[in-house]
Amino acid sequence: MRWLMFLIFLLWASVCQAMVLSQQEKNLYAAYFFAPERPPTTLGYVFTNFGPGNINFLERVDIVLDRDGKVAGVLLVYTPTDGFKRHVFLRDITGWMFQEVRPNARGKRVLIRIITSDELNRL
Repeated sequence: MRWLMFLIFLLWASVCQAMVLSQQEKNLYAAYFFAPERPPTTLGYVFTNFGPGNINFLERVDIVLDRDGKVAGVLLVYTPTDGFKRHVFLRDITGWMFQEVRPNARGKRVLIRIITSDELNRL
């Protein structure tokens, strides 16, 4: 009986609660994600209103925190013209930049969330 209670306690204690800590929609013109160990002129992922990484494809950006509260990476959710939704996780990025649109300019409404790493399992 003790072993069963001990096993239940271990399983319960190891479970961390998955949650969305913050979310906000922004009207973006561009989103830049910087990868480690690359020159500053070479960007990791770029979404602008031109080129293959079109900002109109981007739907959601999840900034993922680990259990210590440090940034573990960024999850990008986008759907290009082929219609297949893609989830790309960029691990150990060094930074990001969101460029909002100017007044009376066109942009894309993107959901930006800060989540725990356990929330990634809920795709």
